[in-house]
Amino acid sequence: MNRRRGLAIGVLVVALAAAVSLSLALPRREAERAVDGWDPGLLAPVRVIHGDRTVDVELTEHSPVSGRVAYEGPALAEGEDNWKPPHVYRGVDLACVIDAAFGLEGVETVTAVALDGWHKTLPRAALDGTTPAGTAILALSVDEEPSAEWDDAPLLVFLPEDERLSNDDMLSAFGRDWSHYFGDTPSTTGMMVKGVAFLVVNYDGGPLPTLADL
Repeated sequence: MNRRRGLAIGVLVVALAAAVSLSLALPRREAERAVDGWDPGLLAPVRVIHGDRTVDVELTEHSPVSGRVAYEGPALAEGEDNWKPPHVYRGVDLACVIDAAFGLEGVETVTAVALDGWHKTLPRAALDGTTPAGTAILALSVDEEPSAEWDDAPLLVFLPEDERLSNDDMLSAFGRDWSHYFGDTPSTTGMMVKGVAFLVVNYDGGPLPTLADL
C-alpha cells in the first residue's frame, strides 16, 4: 500500500515539474516566434534622435504587430466620401521603438522623417494609442507582400480600432497644425511617411536630419 502511494506521489511530482517547465517555456517560445516572424536576413534600421543623442534601432528585433486600415482622402465634393482601399499592414509599434532608444519619459512629440525630407509630427498621445488614430506603427510589409520587395518600408501607419482612419479622426488625434491637407482640404493619406529613416523626439523646428547624417 505504501509502495503504491509512493509511486503515485512520484508520478504526481514528475507531472507537476513537467507542467511548470512547459509554462515557463511557452512565453520564451512565443517571444522567439514573434521576433523570428520577420523575413530571414531582413534589416530595417531607424535612427532615433533626442537632442544631441542618437540611437540606431533595428526594427526586426521587436515583435511584429499587424492590422487592417482604410484611409480617407480629401473630400471630392461637399458631403462626399473619398475612402481608399483597405490594406493589412505588418510592422513594429512606434512606442516600442522610442522606448527601446530612450524610454518614453519626457517624450512630448515624435517626428517621423523620410530620406526625401517628408515628415510628420505626432503628439505623445499617438504613441499611447489613446487617440482616434489608434496604434502608430512603422510598417515593413503590406498585404503579406515580402518585406524585402516593398519599397515604402518603413511606412508610418495608424491602426484605429474600427479599421477606418477618417479626416475627422486625424484632426481630433493630431490637431489642425499637425494634420495633413490637400490644398485646404484635410486628407489622412498624407500622414503616411514612406521610407522613415529618422525619428526625432521633441523636434524643436530646426533643420531635419538628411541622408548625410546617416
